[in-house]
Amino acid sequence: MNHILLTITLLFSFALNAQAYIREGKGDYNTVLYTWDGKYLRQGKGVYNTVLFTVDNKYIRQGKGDYNTVLSTWDGKYLRQGQGDYNNVLYTWDGKYIRQGKGDYNTVLYTYDGKYIRQGKGDYNTVLYTIEGYLPIEILLFLIL
Repeated sequence: MNHILLTITLLFSFALNAQAYIREGKGDYNTVLYTWDGKYLRQGKGVYNTVLFTVDNKYIRQGKGDYNTVLSTWDGKYLRQGQGDYNNVLYTWDGKYIRQGKGDYNTVLYTYDGKYIRQGKGDYNTVLYTIEGYLPIEILLFLIL
């Protein structure tokens, strides 16, 4: 029983400290531009770097804090400017493509396949960023603003 509790404790601590990295260009060893730890997006690599954004289930806020200024609202499909479910739609997410404005047939700006963010529509276009680890799509949408 003690062995099971120790194993669960270790796995839980790894889950708490899990980080995702956004790297420049295509490659798992390229420069780390941003670090995501599940709540904060930080500049560069590391948990002690400057916090750029705080993210909860719905809002992306400026800096570190749950009560800071809301920059964007996310509803699972649309990223809207500011705080509000009826504000201007900046980007639309359909599961693979990031489109400008509101609409499933608008211009495709970026393609995301779970690891690479590519410019335009296509799985073989230029890679802008490499994602290492789990990263919610709303973070990627906000970064390309």
